[in-house]
Amino acid sequence: MFDAFRLIPALQIIFTNEIEFQDTSFAELTTEQYAALERRGPRPPGKLYRIVPFEPEAIERTPEKITLELTIADESEKQLLLDAVKFVHRASEPMSKENPTFADRLAYLRPRLPPIVTQSSS
Repeated sequence: MFDAFRLIPALQIIFTNEIEFQDTSFAELTTEQYAALERRGPRPPGKLYRIVPFEPEAIERTPEKITLELTIADESEKQLLLDAVKFVHRASEPMSKENPTFADRLAYLRPRLPPIVTQSSS
C-alpha cells in the first residue's frame, strides 16, 4: 500500500487516460525540442522525454508557424509511470479472468482502491 501513496499522481494519470505506459511510450526530446525548451527558461537537468501517447497541443497559431506544447516527463516522472503500471499488474493478480487486458485490470482495481487514486487530481 505504501507503493500506492508514492504512485498516486502516476496512478491518477493512468486511471484517467487508461494508458499502459511502456518504455516505448517515451521519446527523448530532440535537439530542437531541448533548444525550444531552453528559450522558454531554464530547463531541468537530465534527460527529458515526450510522452508519446499524449498528442501535442497547439498553444499558438500564426500565419508563419504553429507552436505546439508537448507533454514532457523527466527521468523520475517516467519511472513513476512505469512503476505505476507494474503496481496495476501486481495489484490485479487476484483477478479470475484469464489474460486480462489493461482496461480489465483498471476496471478490477477501481472499486478496490481509494477514490483519490482512481480519479484525476483536477
